[in-house]
Amino acid sequence: MEDIFKILKEKYTLKSSIESVKGIVIPRFFRLSLPNAINLFDSLPVEYRTSWTKLLMDIDMSKSVLKKIIKSLFGVYDGKIIELADLDMTSIPRKVTQIFANTKDRKQQRKLARLIQETLGNQFLVILVNSDETSNRDAEQDVKGLIKKAQKENKYVVILSKDMGSRSFSVSEIDTVILMFDRGSYATVSQKISRVLTPGNTYDDELKIFANIISLSLDPNRYGVTPIDEYIIYEAEKVDVDELNDGIKRVLRSIQIFTNGPHGEMEIEKDEYSKNLLDSTSLIKLGAESSKVDNIIFDSVLVKQLLGVTLTKGEKEKLLGADISTVISTDGNTTNTSKEKQTNTKIEDNRQKLKEILKNIVENVVEISEINNCESNDIIETLDMIDSKGYSEEVIFEVGVDCQTVKKVILMGGISRKLLNTIISSYNSEEVLLF
Repeated sequence: MEDIFKILKEKYTLKSSIESVKGIVIPRFFRLSLPNAINLFDSLPVEYRTSWTKLLMDIDMSKSVLKKIIKSLFGVYDGKIIELADLDMTSIPRKVTQIFANTKDRKQQRKLARLIQETLGNQFLVILVNSDETSNRDAEQDVKGLIKKAQKENKYVVILSKDMGSRSFSVSEIDTVILMFDRGSYATVSQKISRVLTPGNTYDDELKIFANIISLSLDPNRYGVTPIDEYIIYEAEKVDVDELNDGIKRVLRSIQIFTNGPHGEMEIEKDEYSKNLLDSTSLIKLGAESSKVDNIIFDSVLVKQLLGVTLTKGEKEKLLGADISTVISTDGNTTNTSKEKQTNTKIEDNRQKLKEILKNIVENVVEISEINNCESNDIIETLDMIDSKGYSEEVIFEVGVDCQTVKKVILMGGISRKLLNTIISSYNSEEVLLF
């Protein structure tokens, strides 16, 4: 035994151990909230209140509220609203911050960039990253160049983007990511968060240890489902287990989660967080919002079964995430003909219909699991049992399509099988506790 310890000691020296973990960056999530946010938005028309999508719809209309929120998130708020003052998380450096904002279009994105610069003043250098301006590779070089400039001038950097800069964009100096959106697909949220997880040196040329992710809920009614929850679920799905329970707990052990309060930041108790996240109602909300239309769109037979229509190749490609807010002609000018408007409206309508169908399956998975006592914690086994017993009509009644269609959607990744399994098992556990 002593020989084994001697060999291990020689092989794994302190230096080699330090080297082996030096590329690991610890995520620190700040799940900030404005519990009385309605009061903050009283000056706005109803259509601009309580969600990032609404608030960023018209930057000019929301300017006064956005300025207060930006100041508070960067620790320069000087007003009297206690809630906003409480958002100043002093442990977050914010020397190189990337903001992902769900602006309505490029025009609003440019306005937001100007507003951030105006609000934060000359101490910050703001750079807008989108595909109108540059490629991901060029954007990375532009940002690194701006960081060097900021270091020389003793200033800080803010990178603003919507989607660009969430992939193939590695800047280790980014210490903080701010998520100015309500929800997204699991994969998209994870890509955005991963920008701050790039290992290397910080703005201060020190080894990067922590990555800070800020998600601000503007609507207290949405406190149960945030981009942070989506990230945890996405990472938990990678764990080799049938359900998400163990995966979620493992992910939570590797991160830190804080919230805001009257005495500064407070770490959230992980067991309680896990319990709330594993509640079947919370999981249903997450699953309903995070179905993956892109995973099923190229199966023409399946899409026809779900929508009752056959899509052309061009319509499928547009459904896969093309920006249909405008159509660019070959000479570079924006066109907006009646026919193009009709096509774009049809495309968006079909995408939403598919999302609603997948959402409906998630929201009714518990009802499906209880059909004729076909009890199993695995949704695929449940569907097979229902089908073999001749009760597929009841599934059609619940979600509008038969067992085999639902099964195909799941197996193609349109809806997470692990997530559905966890919803069923969580519900069954809760039901047992009631009796």
